[in-house]
Amino acid sequence: MNRSDRPIGVFDSGIGGLTVIHALRQSLPQEDLVYLGDTARLPYGSKSHRTIERYTLQMGELLQRVEPKLIVIACNTASAHGLPALQAVSPCPVIGVIEPGAEAAAEQNGPVGIIGTLATVGSAAYDTAIRRHDPDRVIYSVACPLLVPLAEEGWFDDPVTDTICRRYLNQLPFEVKTVVLGCTHYPTLMASLERSRPGTHWIDSGRVTAKAVDRLLQGHLGYRTTSARGTLKVQLTDASSRLKEVGSRFLEETLGDVEVVEI
Repeated sequence: MNRSDRPIGVFDSGIGGLTVIHALRQSLPQEDLVYLGDTARLPYGSKSHRTIERYTLQMGELLQRVEPKLIVIACNTASAHGLPALQAVSPCPVIGVIEPGAEAAAEQNGPVGIIGTLATVGSAAYDTAIRRHDPDRVIYSVACPLLVPLAEEGWFDDPVTDTICRRYLNQLPFEVKTVVLGCTHYPTLMASLERSRPGTHWIDSGRVTAKAVDRLLQGHLGYRTTSARGTLKVQLTDASSRLKEVGSRFLEETLGDVEVVEI
């Protein structure tokens, strides 16, 4: 098989990375995609650097079974703590979601807000990446550990979610008009986020990462050589009874068959 016809592998700590899959399906519909969600061990955001790095390497190894032409770490926490380690050993290119999000944030004016998991915020990975583009940019970061469980529970548009989003976002100064969604679960909570902070420009790391993937395929990796709609294969390390319902809402299409894989 030509390298350009190989699938793109995408992995996340859970099902939040399906928002990245959704963006890829919209912008690159002809590409075959394999999604791997580590639902048995989520969340990554409360774990140590060493553990997250180890999990990232294991997920990358599992994806190598499908011989991908590219791996996308659709998890901000794993991108912050495991990207360099996986890039060092992977036979194919690997990108994360932080650099595309940081680049998009640096293009906006004024101070930038970052919301993410404890591990992502604690890593200061977004701060570092944004300041590579703009060393003087003012950045405010807020850890939001309750948002991933709300998203995984499917409470996308709920008064409880509104209250928690408002409590987190109120920690950002009023002058912050650009906020990076530093977790791929967060776009599913957009209704609550927008009600909690109207007039904000939200940067969805999944959408900007899909654009980064497109640029890579335009280069040496190449597009799939058929125009037919690509396939989506979903693999999880554990499958709960509500997974298809919630996962379909993340993906914004029917999730279909799910394969459970051993770590």
